[in-house]
Amino acid sequence: MSLPEAEIGAVGTTGGRDPADVAPPTGLWKDALGRLRRDRSAMAGLAVIACFAFLAIAAPLIAPEPPSSRTYLERLEGACCPGPSAGHLFGLDDLGRDALSRVIYGARTSLLISVVSVAIGLGIGLVLGALAGYVGGAADAVVMRLVDIMLAIPALLFAIGLVAALGPGLVQLMVAVGVVNVPIFARLLRGSMLSVRESDYVSAARSLGLRPARILFVHVLPNALSPVIVAATLAMATAIVEVAGLGFLGLGNPDPSVPEWGSMLANTPRFLASAPHLALFPGIAIVLAVLGFNLIGDGLREALDPKFRR
Repeated sequence: MSLPEAEIGAVGTTGGRDPADVAPPTGLWKDALGRLRRDRSAMAGLAVIACFAFLAIAAPLIAPEPPSSRTYLERLEGACCPGPSAGHLFGLDDLGRDALSRVIYGARTSLLISVVSVAIGLGIGLVLGALAGYVGGAADAVVMRLVDIMLAIPALLFAIGLVAALGPGLVQLMVAVGVVNVPIFARLLRGSMLSVRESDYVSAARSLGLRPARILFVHVLPNALSPVIVAATLAMATAIVEVAGLGFLGLGNPDPSVPEWGSMLANTPRFLASAPHLALFPGIAIVLAVLGFNLIGDGLREALDPKFRR
């Protein structure tokens, strides 16, 4: 005897279970966001970055004094760089300026450079990766050879050459660090799109006669962005280190009134023996910011990629 029609529908749609017990389907990004919120390490990293973002935004209200280029040599009293005290929690630098204020304002500059530089690299890398991964053929060959040439040059050396060619400055620093990240994003997106464009739903979209542009932007690109988003988060941590390295080499922002963690470290080697606090506090800020972005990146990788889920 055949099953009643209602039972056939129940078995076909819910496998014989009560429909109330079947969880409704969720989208990829909503599901990933839920897993990310349950990841304590990722939430800790997000809290660290949120604290730095708050310091950057509210710096004029929080910092004890503005980070101007004005010197306060009378505070030094003939000796360089007094250490932490009740009046200056992070001590004073070699010009008598409050180190805590400069670290707080430095968060504004360092985070701005990292976000803008990654946005520049991500924008150009997405265009090149989509062109190589979806169009293929001669476009793929040309783009990948260009990417191979860029990857053959060490990242820091490449950034140094770009800053030397463009000249010192905040905008030049962002462009240099952004261009260094372009080949990473382009190669990642190209590899992800090569696997996605052969999927069954993409083949079904082609058989339905959808336009190539619609297939690319609606079906292929959204499902290929997961590794690129993870790489972008990790690249922000790398960008902070690269900017700090360029600043340490004297290739950072030439304006002394604009504090930046790497530039603050650049002036410390001659004072390390007598005033280690000048390197300690900017260095701790760099380590915490890099750690925060890395924790967020690891959490995103586990949330978006099933192979890395615990």
